[in-house]
Amino acid sequence: MRSRPGRWARVRIVAREEFRRALETRWMFGFTVLLAALVLGLSFFGLGQSREVGFQSFARVTLSLMNLVLFIVPLTGLVLGVTSITGSSGTLPLLLAQPVGRGEVLTGKLAGLAGALTVAQLVGFGGGGVIVAFQAGAEQVNGFLALTGLSVALGWLSVSTSLCIAVLWPDRLKAMSAALLLWLLMVVAYDLVVLGATAMLRGVPLQGVLFPALLLNPVDLARVLTTLAVGSGALFGPTSAVLMKMFGNAGGIAVGLTVLAIESVAPMLIAIRVFRRRDW
Repeated sequence: MRSRPGRWARVRIVAREEFRRALETRWMFGFTVLLAALVLGLSFFGLGQSREVGFQSFARVTLSLMNLVLFIVPLTGLVLGVTSITGSSGTLPLLLAQPVGRGEVLTGKLAGLAGALTVAQLVGFGGGGVIVAFQAGAEQVNGFLALTGLSVALGWLSVSTSLCIAVLWPDRLKAMSAALLLWLLMVVAYDLVVLGATAMLRGVPLQGVLFPALLLNPVDLARVLTTLAVGSGALFGPTSAVLMKMFGNAGGIAVGLTVLAIESVAPMLIAIRVFRRRDW
């Protein structure tokens, strides 16, 4: 008689299946191709307005690519996690009927989905980056590697948050609406909200508004960490300057990475707690 697989073995089984399903989808392939195309396109046509074409250095590519990546990756991660839970077409209740814990199911889904998103990003960034390195050299490649790493971290955070949203709102329409609203707030409306709060709280020191606002938005935090990694954080906005003034370059990066880790783990803990109590 076979013994029941251990906890981590069950997590690996769920993760492997989610990983396979995610990589088999056409839009994940399209996401990978899009990343590689952005790297190559921004490098080759980055000076198109000045009528100059040709591969540019990683410094220009990184700063040009940053906002586009931080726009696309959170959306992809949020949609990926929500559809895994709410669009399972009856497979989730079947999975829960197996001898596997609910916490193990969610942990496996996170590992599989985020792992597939990580592979897609590494292939997209890596494929495009190798060509740029051969054509324009590897000077200032550290900033590009930092952007890649932060993009991967943001992907894990987005998948974790999307699983939490899907558990809190099992209805697919509600969950997808909540995920899209959160995405719009993080990448579009957040700066406007912060500017409005800064204008209203004129008596409060600027860093008293910008620093908490920075920590609450992982997309903005990833953007600031990228500029700090490039080495020109103070030149790319007041939030970078505030973080450098308070903690220095290395300290600011350490604080930012710690906050990103907490913001990745916290939604998952909430999701597991709710998932164990909810009737599916």
